Amino acid sequence: MSKLLRVLNIDDSEDDALLLLRRLSKEGFEVKFERVETAQAMAAALSDRSWDIVISDYAMPNFSGLAALSVLKQSGLDLPFILVSGTIGEGLAVGAIKAGANDYVMKGNLERLTTAIERELRELEVRRERYQAQEWLKYLARYDPLTDLPNRNLLYQRLEKEIISHRGDRKSLALMLMDLDGFKEINDTMGHQAGDLLLQEVGRRLQGTSHKHDTVARLGGDEFGVLLTGVKIAPVLPPPNC
Repeated sequence: MSKLLRVLNIDDSEDDALLLLRRLSKEGFEVKFERVETAQAMAAALSDRSWDIVISDYAMPNFSGLAALSVLKQSGLDLPFILVSGTIGEGLAVGAIKAGANDYVMKGNLERLTTAIERELRELEVRRERYQAQEWLKYLARYDPLTDLPNRNLLYQRLEKEIISHRGDRKSLALMLMDLDGFKEINDTMGHQAGDLLLQEVGRRLQGTSHKHDTVARLGGDEFGVLLTGVKIAPVLPPPNC
């Protein structure tokens, strides 16, 4: 079964691009292929469409492989970049790798291209999985995954920030803490799935009655906290004289 491969090719030679396309198709790839030969066209292609890999010639009259590598870096995309050239020497190839290229393949040795592509795609998948794991850990450090509300840590951080920012002025804030009566009975009689749905609904309702600058957080279990900013607190008046 062929594997879909979306290739952005930077090359000023249509014939060389066709040879590359035929080689990849022969190796069993279902290739979605586009050739560009200017920085502007490359930047537009990276911005408008999704790609699996970038394959570039090294020496072109108006646009070099290193310039193409720079365009890819400026885009902020994490894509494998492979140079395929008939003129690049060992010294230039090493310099290109140091500049950020993932590999280089001589045009007379395209048999090695498939191995290079498959290796780089595997490494890309590992990088993306690692990044997703890191982002998930960052999320769990600040948010409750059940309700998607800020957790205790983030609530305390925002409370501390508000206290520091309002120190010395006369603005007020309030922190409300609440829990749900009878929540254990719901879990015991209707199951934890029903309890989870209840917690999610409580979170939505608290958010619906709060202002956008307030913080609604789930502290854990059936406990919630609401940080209210910019509240007006009525002055405490002395009791009337009897």
